[in-house]
Amino acid sequence: MSAERPAPEVWRGRLAAPLDPRARVLNDSLPVDRRLWPEELALSRAYARTLAECAVLDEAGLGALLGACDALEEGLLAGATVLAGEDVHSAVEAELVRRAGDAARRLHTGRSRNDQVATLLRMRAMGLCEQAVEHVRELERALARQARAAGDIAVPAFTHLQPAQPVLLAHVWLAHVAAFERDEERFLAAREAADLMPLGASAVAGTPLRYDRVALATRLGFSRLATNSLDAVGDRDFAIDYLNAAAALGIHLSRLAEDLVLWCSPAFGWFIAPDGFSTGSSLLPQKRNPDIFELARAKSARLIANAQRLHLLLKGLPSSYQKDLQEDKEAVFDTADTLDALLDALPPAIAALEPEAARMRDSLTPDLLAVELADALVAEGVPFRDAHAAVSRLWAAAERAGVPVSGLPEIERLAISPLLTGERLADLDVTAAIARRDQAPGTGPGAVAAQLARVEGRLGLGPGDAAHDQRPQRSGTGARVAQARRRQEPGAPETRTGCRPSPPPAGRPSESSEAEPWMAEPSVPRGASPAAADAGHEHPIGEAAAALEANPASASTGSVLPGSIRVRPARITDVPGIAALMAEYVIQGVLLPRPVSELYQCVREFHVAECRGEVVACAALRLLWEDLGEVRSLAVRPDHHGRGLGVALVRQVIADARALSLPRVIALTREVPFFERCGFGVLSRDALPRKVWTDCVRCPRRHACDEVAVVLDLVPGASAAAAASGRSWTLPIPQTASADPASLPIVT
Repeated sequence: MSAERPAPEVWRGRLAAPLDPRARVLNDSLPVDRRLWPEELALSRAYARTLAECAVLDEAGLGALLGACDALEEGLLAGATVLAGEDVHSAVEAELVRRAGDAARRLHTGRSRNDQVATLLRMRAMGLCEQAVEHVRELERALARQARAAGDIAVPAFTHLQPAQPVLLAHVWLAHVAAFERDEERFLAAREAADLMPLGASAVAGTPLRYDRVALATRLGFSRLATNSLDAVGDRDFAIDYLNAAAALGIHLSRLAEDLVLWCSPAFGWFIAPDGFSTGSSLLPQKRNPDIFELARAKSARLIANAQRLHLLLKGLPSSYQKDLQEDKEAVFDTADTLDALLDALPPAIAALEPEAARMRDSLTPDLLAVELADALVAEGVPFRDAHAAVSRLWAAAERAGVPVSGLPEIERLAISPLLTGERLADLDVTAAIARRDQAPGTGPGAVAAQLARVEGRLGLGPGDAAHDQRPQRSGTGARVAQARRRQEPGAPETRTGCRPSPPPAGRPSESSEAEPWMAEPSVPRGASPAAADAGHEHPIGEAAAALEANPASASTGSVLPGSIRVRPARITDVPGIAALMAEYVIQGVLLPRPVSELYQCVREFHVAECRGEVVACAALRLLWEDLGEVRSLAVRPDHHGRGLGVALVRQVIADARALSLPRVIALTREVPFFERCGFGVLSRDALPRKVWTDCVRCPRRHACDEVAVVLDLVPGASAAAAASGRSWTLPIPQTASADPASLPIVT
């Protein structure tokens, strides 16, 4: 096992005396930041390639350095190497120098530990956010399955911890799902905040080394670049965003756990806590303690404290990098570990709960129907405030008499209100009370069924089915970092990573490839254009488009096209790849910027073309109105130009539009010939509704727009019919429009 001696401090040349051992205890961060070695190696590989492009490293040096990275990774994964030194940066560098010599000594050219650590922590934060989303969805699936299993079981809903009204048990489970769905959104927003590459900032003022930051960002999985060097090295807002999202999730986990603790108590008895997730008492033989739920409730305090910890750390710091920031990682890693443990245990614990339907029925007392009686009086024309007062007096009289309201003598009831007859009391019914509230967001069976259907659809569940959570295989940097994070070096303290790394941008070549970094193809709708790429290629027929022409349904079913290309609906794990595919042209100003959080929210609009586990093309259908859709975000990776993927994806979008019974599809493009070959015709931009142009406020060319509007009628005469009907916008009938997507021409 290597690392028998600590690496020397990389700054040692300035100071003559060695660091005092007492100071070293405070200064050294390796016991904590060693967990970032997978990202450190990924960064070393990517930056080495960048230095080779700048001629700082020659081909032999690059090969030696990449080989050293591979050897070190193998040693760390196998436990044969244990890092030693001041921090993860100097420890990894020392190991690389030991293996690659002079080439590794050149690796720090043009960078500083300041922008280095900011980059590593951002890489880890993106992975942590994605992992949190995946885990939260597993919890939501467990809750949704309980909601499905609950059927028509009713329970009391509580306000102020007092029984209030009857609701469906499924409605209660889905209330927790709604809270966790908001947590997903927070983590997605936090991931977007982390998706910014600081490299190039160096220590504080930037670097004189000129290199392609876009290519480096691409290799590392970033879609945005830092623009200010001081902010780049001193910013930890992204870590606060992650910790805040985790704290909010902790609060929701605590509230769920509190409900479960109560429901499993003898006072409620609605559920029996599962044996595998309960403990007993060292003294009391009869006890079944729901300790797992109690600990989930308790650990929310830890998550909240970690968020507060980083807030307090940052509040007194001047701008730029300070050594205080070394303390940021403990809060992040502890939160990751805590979430990992909680979200690993809670879904199976919830799935194993044993319902006690009889106890739930027994809890449905007549008091829950008091407002139903008031509503019945309102139906007879009594003002609600008067009805409320009458029913309140009725319940108070029954309470004084020590009987249910139905047990009061009729003369007393009628003295309160002549409408409080025995027949009216007999009509009160829990099932009817629930059924009356069948409008969203109520607890009626129809409203709850619609809620559940939406949740199951979003989570990939069918009634009673397991989740269909298909994830593409990762390659390149993402695969390396994923494997390394899952297997931290043996002997290191706190080896749980609590995260799964972010998938690599799908367009990025693997780190072992000599291919140039991918670039998004000029795009059609607001920046996606296979036509521009395909125009320079001579080929008789695009193979993917030809396959779709032969079998138009293959795209929706995910069939494999020639060349091992698969066109399929996008998955949540495709979003980083979609973002990366578009990033280059966003930076160039060709594509409109779309926040990653927006892509996650709109992922169901997308289809992607997948080749060997990587997203190589994408397109989306945006719904603008009941009779109008838009083709947008169409992009094809350059090394797949000329294969007909652009037209194949346009056809799939058109097929989606037809399935939705949309009569027209438009696009806003600078690549008119491509769309004309796909059957679209040009129309006046002034004919489009204002809603179509809402995204233009984000466009740097909005004051000199050069986009052209094109339209395709999917229903013959649809545009003419819209014009004749006097709708708020009209479309001229394009002479080249085709109503049949199967007859679309192939790009040549």
